[in-house]
Amino acid sequence: MHQKVVKELARLVKGKLLFNVPLSRHTSLKVGGYADIMVYPAGLEELLNIIRYSTGQAIPYFILGAGTNLLVRDGGIRGMVIKLTRSFRKITLMQTNGDQLSLQAEAGASLRRLLAVCLDKELAGLEITSGIPGSLGGAWAMNAGAQGKEMGDVTEAITLLTPQGVVEEKQSPGIAFSYRKLHLAPGTVILKGLLRVRRGSRDTLMSAVEEISRRRWETQPLSLPSAGSVFKNPPGHAAGKLLEQAGFKGRLAGRAQVSEKHANFIVNLGGARAKDILTLMEIMQRGVYEETGIELEPELQVVGEDG
Repeated sequence: MHQKVVKELARLVKGKLLFNVPLSRHTSLKVGGYADIMVYPAGLEELLNIIRYSTGQAIPYFILGAGTNLLVRDGGIRGMVIKLTRSFRKITLMQTNGDQLSLQAEAGASLRRLLAVCLDKELAGLEITSGIPGSLGGAWAMNAGAQGKEMGDVTEAITLLTPQGVVEEKQSPGIAFSYRKLHLAPGTVILKGLLRVRRGSRDTLMSAVEEISRRRWETQPLSLPSAGSVFKNPPGHAAGKLLEQAGFKGRLAGRAQVSEKHANFIVNLGGARAKDILTLMEIMQRGVYEETGIELEPELQVVGEDG
């Protein structure tokens, strides 16, 4: 890497700055090549400076949450990976419009911690996050959901940083959520948002969370590295059911395997490469299309360069 870039970033970054970082350590699938640069900004001003510098120097940047819905190719990511999971983690209870309650939460906060705050303060409404790994920013970006609800259903507002360095807030229903996606201009960073909550009973909340967790453990391969659902559910169908009917449970490519527990999960048996997972995905898509005429669309985000 050019020494001028290294020196300038060292001047700009008061948070954490790393070079040649193995992304297999930062993704739930435990695969992926190296990132040239990884930055943990210490705050908003520092993030603004980093984005402006990257844009001015034509250095591409990628915002990485907890890496739980992500497949990084074996060639890794050129340019800069920015992580908000160190400094952008505040969660604050807000009271708006009389008795209406909201949680203001930053994008780097984990969903696990968000739910813990809800249980501690006896706040209902965000039980859908139970058992979903990852950060809040990632959950917004993919409009994560469960039990028939999505993040878009519980989000009042969202604050964004544009590639031009402008901070702007969008209010619901003007936020462009769709099935498993938040539509944003490339290079936009999710900073924080407001989530709808209401007073609830701790016992009722705990019961709901435990039931959701129980179902996940019964139906999903949570003991092995994975990235959650590989494909979106086509209209009127469940992707897992289509894949199971096509006989894909247990199918192998290298050290990657279609889960024997849930056919819409690919697990890393240890030592898998991104190439193995991509091979399985292609086989799965082709098999379902040949059998049913339905084209499966990936839910898993695939980034980076081939090895």
